[in-house]
Amino acid sequence: MELETIEQFRNLVLKLGLPRTDMVLFGIVCPYCGKNDRIRPLEPPEELNEEDLGRTNMDLYRRIWSELQPKDVLAVCKFCHNIMHLQGEAKKAIPLYEW
Repeated sequence: MELETIEQFRNLVLKLGLPRTDMVLFGIVCPYCGKNDRIRPLEPPEELNEEDLGRTNMDLYRRIWSELQPKDVLAVCKFCHNIMHLQGEAKKAIPLYEW
């Protein structure tokens, strides 16, 4: 994954205030900062409302989401604001630049 795409996605998530839900994924350690109580799953594009986010933002979110093609879950740490991929049933957190 290109760092430019990751940074663009991270900035978009921050700008849009995603995720919209406040569900915390306990037991997952952020691979960036080490926090384990701030990880929240990102919504797939089909769960978001284009009218709320704007067409341009939604198009960009959809495009980047499809480039990432998450098989499992994408999540964000609400402490350091970095995005990670949660892999497998144990939901091991992997930085996007390693994925």
